[in-house]
Amino acid sequence: MHRPLRLAHCSDIHLDSDYFGGDWNLTRRDRDRAQFDALLAAIGAQAPDLMLLAGDLFDHNRASAGTIEWACERLAALPFPVVMIPGNHDCLAENAIYHRHDFAAAGVHVLLDPAGQTLTLAKLGVAIWGRGMVDHHPGHRPLADVPARPDADLWYLGLAHGVHVPAHGESRNSSPIHAHEIENAEFDYLALGHIHCPRDVSAGRTPAWYSGAPHPVIGEPGSFLSVTLTPGEGARVAVCGVPPVR
Repeated sequence: MHRPLRLAHCSDIHLDSDYFGGDWNLTRRDRDRAQFDALLAAIGAQAPDLMLLAGDLFDHNRASAGTIEWACERLAALPFPVVMIPGNHDCLAENAIYHRHDFAAAGVHVLLDPAGQTLTLAKLGVAIWGRGMVDHHPGHRPLADVPARPDADLWYLGLAHGVHVPAHGESRNSSPIHAHEIENAEFDYLALGHIHCPRDVSAGRTPAWYSGAPHPVIGEPGSFLSVTLTPGEGARVAVCGVPPVR
């Protein structure tokens, strides 16, 4: 039997953006970290049951070991589980962060299988599906062959990172996510990443949203989403602002 579930959905944090390990750009590195702290504080104030991070926690696979360890410490300190996927910036290339660092040791669930995998959190009554991205190219389809709902008594959540393609639309973009793929999925909520502003791309009976990024974009404040799943009511989604860091 389902019970109400509160989610926090975020993506595109891009830690170590434009920072390549030199002291010359420590200000940018520190601002990225401060913005992530502001995001986590805003999420924590919502007291969610679960946090979904839909890719691009890091800006590139050259992120410093110090930043990676710092991020793991921040996520491990949260009083709720974190489930995440790689994005196109921190994809599963040969030098991938997720090959070099053990996020599971920090209690963070990272869905890495390129074929897709399902994680069940029995205490929350939820199953979460996602796949690891090895290469961001037009042939990579984040929502290809999504499995059916594994258990009728569990909430079924999805994570994907890519570019939304509207119904009957065509795309030459890398990692396309087609409207019909969203519609055909059985997710109670699909958490998307890659677009840096909140966007509702729900299709059919599947609620699907981009959360936006925590940093301001074109004069708009950073954002994450607060999602409430209630039996018989579906998903209620609220866009939440993130205080900007100066």
